[in-house]
Amino acid sequence: MTEPLADAKRQFVVDRILTSARRLVITAGLGVTMDQIAEAAGVSRRTLFRHFDTRDRLIATAFTVAGDQLVQQWPLYDGDVHGWLQGICEVNHRGNSNAGPGYWELTSRTDLPPDLADFERSRRALRRERIAELTRQLWDRSGGAGDPPAALVASVSAHLSAHFTAAVVTEHGSSWEAAAEIARDAILAALHGQLAGTGCPPVRN
Repeated sequence: MTEPLADAKRQFVVDRILTSARRLVITAGLGVTMDQIAEAAGVSRRTLFRHFDTRDRLIATAFTVAGDQLVQQWPLYDGDVHGWLQGICEVNHRGNSNAGPGYWELTSRTDLPPDLADFERSRRALRRERIAELTRQLWDRSGGAGDPPAALVASVSAHLSAHFTAAVVTEHGSSWEAAAEIARDAILAALHGQLAGTGCPPVRN
């Protein structure tokens, strides 16, 4: 087997393991075992340990990769602020709608094992960085001057959160599509309010 083919095969196995682990944790919680992950991925326990030295690092990697993939699906800006923001809201809330018991356990427990606790701290810090950068782009592309107001950053963060998706879908009994529309409208309202405070006209496109 040639080296490129071997690398592709190896990556295929790793991707399958990560996807299976994340889906299993989401539905069954953080108590899943390596045996259960191996069965879900259709590989041996030995194969798991060949790629990941601990269960917790496997789980942390699975959720890290999923988060990166979600952001990579954000649409590129094409000059239409409203359409660009709508696309981001749709990607986020579609992804958030897959959150299950394991996700909420991972993001709310205060007694996580060290590797998972490190992952969760890193996840939150990275999310704040991404939200800050996204809000800066939204503010700049809408004609705002200087740094975006903290209230706008908070609005973007809150309305792209999985907690917001859950509130609309679970508490209100609606859909992730509705969550995306409500989020877009709320963020735009916050944006226009902050722009008005600086004397800038609201974005029309």
